[in-house]
Amino acid sequence: MHFILQALGYFAVGFVEMFLATQRTYWISKGQSKKAALLVFFENFIAIFIIYEIANNLHGNFPILVAYAAGNAIGTYINLEKVPF
Repeated sequence: MHFILQALGYFAVGFVEMFLATQRTYWISKGQSKKAALLVFFENFIAIFIIYEIANNLHGNFPILVAYAAGNAIGTYINLEKVPF
């Protein structure tokens, strides 16, 4: 059960990270630099957290990395295809 919750957590973090990154790119393309800068601030916290976790806690848990990557992919897809701009 712990493994499933951990995988879901990484999926969620990956989803949020790429959702924000895609939104940031959109805002940059529209010239909304203040909004983009604010998102970059929060994206950096997420990135530092992920780097820390990978460096210290994964110990070869490849499925966790797959869950994180899937969250990244789905976060990007939903932001690009499903969120009206």
